[in-house]
Amino acid sequence: MSERQTNKKLAIDMVTVLTQPPVPPALHYVNPRTIMGEFEWNKLKKQYRLLADHHCMICQRYVSHTAGDWLELHEQYEYDFVNLIQTLTGYVSICHECHMYIHTGFLGLQLQQGTISLEKYQQVIAKGDALLQEFGLQKIMYPSEAGFYDPKWKLSFDGKLYQSH
Repeated sequence: MSERQTNKKLAIDMVTVLTQPPVPPALHYVNPRTIMGEFEWNKLKKQYRLLADHHCMICQRYVSHTAGDWLELHEQYEYDFVNLIQTLTGYVSICHECHMYIHTGFLGLQLQQGTISLEKYQQVIAKGDALLQEFGLQKIMYPSEAGFYDPKWKLSFDGKLYQSH
């Protein structure tokens, strides 16, 4: 395998993170950050920032770590739509734009509230869509709206299942 093919494979593995569907509402406040606590989360965030070496692990953009331009830690998940289990599979250190593309629901809410401009919203969506298109990927969709809103969703983290109360 040539270096170019290896780099493309690594890139597609990272770009695949952009395909994640929105977190189901039942798990909005059930997440590794809350479970492990702020101290452990910050240690993990620092570890992944060092690993990323000032570059978004998805789009490879250089991130300066100055005010308003820093790497953000995001959890990677697999979704079992039959058993309603969201399983943590890893972490990535990514730029704000890639992070907001993954969290398009929150991005849309920011647009509605006027905390971001329509231009910024469109810029984030265009960048994410272009990355997916480049690798022939699509966002993962829930099989049904009812499945997305089902209150029985569980988070599988560190060998344990967690639910909202």
